[in-house]
Amino acid sequence: MKTYLLNPTIDKNDPYIREGRCMQKASSWATIWPPITLAVLANLAMEKGSVRLVDGNVEDLSLQDLFKDIKAFGPDLLVINTGFPSIDEDMAVAKKIKDEFPKVKLLAFGVFFTLLEGEAMKPYSFLDLAIQGEPEETFRELLAALEKGESGFDKILGLMYRKGREFFVNSKRALIADLDKIPRPARNLLKNDRYRLPHNDKTFTLINVARGCPFPCIYCIVRPYYGGKVRKHSVAYVIEEIRECIEKYGVQEFLFWEEVFTLDRDYAFDLCDAMLENKFDFKWAATTRVGLLDEELLQKMKAAGCYLLGLGIESGVQEILDNAKKKQTLEDVRRAVALCKKAGIRTMGHFIFGLPGETRETAEKTIQFLLSLDLDYMQSYCAVPYPKTEFGTMAKEKGWIRTVPWSQYDFGGTSIVDMGTLTPEDVTYFRERAFKKFYYRPLYLIKKIREFSFHQLFTLSKFTRWMRSKKKNKKGPG
Repeated sequence: MKTYLLNPTIDKNDPYIREGRCMQKASSWATIWPPITLAVLANLAMEKGSVRLVDGNVEDLSLQDLFKDIKAFGPDLLVINTGFPSIDEDMAVAKKIKDEFPKVKLLAFGVFFTLLEGEAMKPYSFLDLAIQGEPEETFRELLAALEKGESGFDKILGLMYRKGREFFVNSKRALIADLDKIPRPARNLLKNDRYRLPHNDKTFTLINVARGCPFPCIYCIVRPYYGGKVRKHSVAYVIEEIRECIEKYGVQEFLFWEEVFTLDRDYAFDLCDAMLENKFDFKWAATTRVGLLDEELLQKMKAAGCYLLGLGIESGVQEILDNAKKKQTLEDVRRAVALCKKAGIRTMGHFIFGLPGETRETAEKTIQFLLSLDLDYMQSYCAVPYPKTEFGTMAKEKGWIRTVPWSQYDFGGTSIVDMGTLTPEDVTYFRERAFKKFYYRPLYLIKKIREFSFHQLFTLSKFTRWMRSKKKNKKGPG
């Protein structure tokens, strides 16, 4: 059996990150992420036969190039990686593939199909199959069914499929209890040297350490996708993946891909100790919550190679944080940034504009708050009412959502929510204002010019061009 896996960026379209909950244009991060979930599925497919993985994000690929490659490989199954912001382009590519190769089974997966279930598959009559939820076990069983001649689709939990003119949505699959049963990404099928960090041009990759989050933030899609219970890879599993990446693929830096790296303090210590014992020479970054940091832990992380922590700050107004069920305080934020600074770990603050209760006054307070924190980097977003989130349900019931295509459900895009206290244009304005106020400060620019190499300044200029390319509300709010 032959399986072809595709990250469907072609014809010089904008590259998209399509990795779990992270779905946005690669330009918003000034870099391209390796599609590790696609590579995990590739590893599973290798158990059944030949596999080809093509990441259009790092290939100069035309539609005709793609057709030639598919024809030369001759797949039985073609897997499409998807996300909300890229769904229109992804499905346009999928339809063209199906028109050209009608006998090839076409499978799509990702958060889009998980949050929308049958509604996601219904309009795409050219799709044969789709997966909702964690894809690995469903994909493994699907491969076995295809190998037997497409028998037993109705028994595969988490699968959606077409049969004639009808399509069927099977029952949901339970979350994978033991993450160590998931094979590592088939990085031998990726062009690993093409995934480089924007600030130093070093090769990097993502390593999934855990899945799930116990916190009830109303806007987050992690719980609908990965659940509220945290499941972790063993320290030994993570260490061996790090070793493989360094020794076989020359990876120099890592992003530990999970929601709250320091949620289990003992686990974080054990992983850092294991990295130190193995004397790995690499740097790494992670994300965590501001209330789950202390000086001893940060010193251990720094010693083990951590140089950057992403912090989910979201707002500079306590009422907004409480409305969003963030379960943290502004003092937690100040303390966390100060602790990171003391430990010598850089910080990237993440902020969301347009959460319930947001007004012009609260948005401006958030901007002033983020400027006061002495962060090294920041990212800001517009709140998105994704299906299956509490915010999505609230926005739908209250009629806040503008009628837009699913591709505009974009955490890295413009606002689509009108709560009455702020228009979508206002929310977008404040999100962009936060970027400009933070990155265009004279003292900040002088500091970065002194710190950065020529390459880093070139990358920063690309990021600046991306900010300028975003739709602007030149008149400001109101």
